[in-house]
Amino acid sequence: MSDPAEALLLTRLAHHRDRLQRQAVWVKSALSGDAHQDCLGEAAGIFVDASRQPWDHALRLDLTQLSLVRDLPGHRDAMAAGEVVNASEGRAAGHLRLRATDHELSRKGLDELVRTRRAFLEEAARLRIDPQVQHIVHVGIGGSDLGPRLLLSALGIRGTHLKIHFAGNGDLHELEGVLSLLHPAQCVVVLCSKSFSTQETLVNASRIRAWMDQADSSLFGQRTYAITSNPAAAQAFGVLRTFAFPDWVGGRYSLWSPIGLSAAVAIGPEAFEALLAGARAMDRHWLEAPPEQNLPWQLGLLDVWNRNDMGFASRCVVPYDSRLARFPAYLQQLEMESNGKSTDNHGRPVAQSTSPLIWGEPGTNAQHSFFQWLHQGSDVTPVEFILVQHPDHSNAEAHRKLLANALGQSWALLRGKTIREALGERVKGANPEWSAEQLAPHRVFAGARPSTLLMMDRLSPERLGALLALYEHRVFVAAHMWRINPFDQWGVELGKSLADDIDRRLAGGSLEGCDPQTARWIRRLAGPGGAATQPTGAGSDLSE
Repeated sequence: MSDPAEALLLTRLAHHRDRLQRQAVWVKSALSGDAHQDCLGEAAGIFVDASRQPWDHALRLDLTQLSLVRDLPGHRDAMAAGEVVNASEGRAAGHLRLRATDHELSRKGLDELVRTRRAFLEEAARLRIDPQVQHIVHVGIGGSDLGPRLLLSALGIRGTHLKIHFAGNGDLHELEGVLSLLHPAQCVVVLCSKSFSTQETLVNASRIRAWMDQADSSLFGQRTYAITSNPAAAQAFGVLRTFAFPDWVGGRYSLWSPIGLSAAVAIGPEAFEALLAGARAMDRHWLEAPPEQNLPWQLGLLDVWNRNDMGFASRCVVPYDSRLARFPAYLQQLEMESNGKSTDNHGRPVAQSTSPLIWGEPGTNAQHSFFQWLHQGSDVTPVEFILVQHPDHSNAEAHRKLLANALGQSWALLRGKTIREALGERVKGANPEWSAEQLAPHRVFAGARPSTLLMMDRLSPERLGALLALYEHRVFVAAHMWRINPFDQWGVELGKSLADDIDRRLAGGSLEGCDPQTARWIRRLAGPGGAATQPTGAGSDLSE
């Protein structure tokens, strides 16, 4: 039986839903700007305006009270204290510790984390000035790839001659494209795998080892680092230098760990420390700010509200800064791998829909592709616009126009355009044989489409760290409200295990027990002339 206080709040939320949907109260309020002036505020240099979302102050109070009844503070504090919050794997989720200060870690008896951080940042500093090293090849997949790629894309290479290359896909075409440009003697390789058993990483690593051995059999051991929770496996593979991190660091939360070595080489150890400091500032806000003024707390509640009560199946993220082009992909893993669950913490089916689809592209490119769908399509999707107030280039006029586009799109999504407005317009490019009455319906915008504006003053390491931590915490809030575990990812395992079985069959194993459709594909791929048994090209040698 549910808690009486929770049952009452759920009833109140149902009334809010009916009130806001049927009376379009939120749209009227957002258009006037009166009741939404407190939505939401600023923390750690990130300003958030959620006044164009389908909520108001009364609803926020009840959502917040529901989160308190469900003991969100207790769950948050348990995670921060290092307690086991990943029950299905029996682990803590300690990524907040990775950006704590040395003093804070030492006080908690976590000196090994301090030593590891100092060691990999010192190595990053050394590599930045090593004249024998011209290129870093970073190999990883999932969180071992998306985080470092995002950091490099967003912050760029600063103050070093080195070039950073990424190759994490199980499709070796990506790696072959990188190796074709390089010479083994000029390269350092960073292999990132928590278990050091990740298939894609090992396929790439084997190819790199063969490539290096062709030039000098000692190069791979001398020029390769492993970032892993399983140093013994890395050493058995032939990697002599490792940086370890604890198994309570999930892949999608690992960029703060030595997984960030390649990024630290690119941006510099000081900038990496600033990234950690920005995340730490958001952590403090998350842990200390009152619920009603707590940005990740409130945004997480908004995510749940939009998914379950408003029925929005997806959320679009559009950074109006091309340097954040990788941010939507990073968020896809963070949110959808964390909260793409249909079983609650007690093993029961979840009663509500969980993670929405997360997608997006940079503006203004997106305005010329899917914004037509956002404005006039039959489905409603909330949009998050991410703005950077001051550019790192000198063309103020161009940046002003970029920001104007972001604000204009957000306003257009909300206000829409009526048939009367469309009738009164003169339109270039319209069919001259059409009357105004014929054309006008095609130029009507429904409006009432929600959006949120997030802004930082500059795209600096500090602000990027704060932004990433903000999203981490809001994912945690949503997971808690759905009563799911955001720190496991069993959903990725089944397809991988089936792929191992199919691989054995493709290599000549028996088809006994194989389903007919898959068996048909195996015969096609592995038969005479089949691609699976006919490798071609310079990159086909995967031997060790």
